[in-house]
Amino acid sequence: IHFSPRPEEFIRQAIESQAHARAYLPYLARAQKEIEKIKHLREQEASPRWQANYDLIYAQLIAYQARIYEYGAYLEWFMKNPKVVPLTKAPNLTLVHWDIHTRKEILRPEESQPYIEKADELFEAVIHDHPGTPWAKRAADERARGYGIELVPDYEPPYPQPSGPLIPIPKY
Repeated sequence: IHFSPRPEEFIRQAIESQAHARAYLPYLARAQKEIEKIKHLREQEASPRWQANYDLIYAQLIAYQARIYEYGAYLEWFMKNPKVVPLTKAPNLTLVHWDIHTRKEILRPEESQPYIEKADELFEAVIHDHPGTPWAKRAADERARGYGIELVPDYEPPYPQPSGPLIPIPKY
């Protein structure tokens, strides 16, 4: 998701995105409840691969709920306190949009902290229970990226213009 550098367009996009995030939260909560219902099947699973897959998905469902809370909070904060950045940078870069990045700092610990604590505990269990696997690596990456959200300006050079006449596309 990218956000426009134009303030009026940014606000419209941010409000729309917050509405999508609010709709996504109940979905994640339902998915969490459903995966909790089949925990007994995970316990019966003989394959460590499928156990690791279950463990990681469960941790991610909880982590993403924290990130969604933080996403909505950050967009709200940013609309009230927009970053001031130059529209251009040397030598020929132009602000094209705002990119979403994760960060350690969170804005609404009262909403997201319980999810963060639970997700960290579950990611740590994946790392401990499935060492050296892709699931452990992903769990470590999820923890390392943080749960907070930040908008970062993205600058790009102008697109090169074709020189000379355009060549028509051949018909086969």
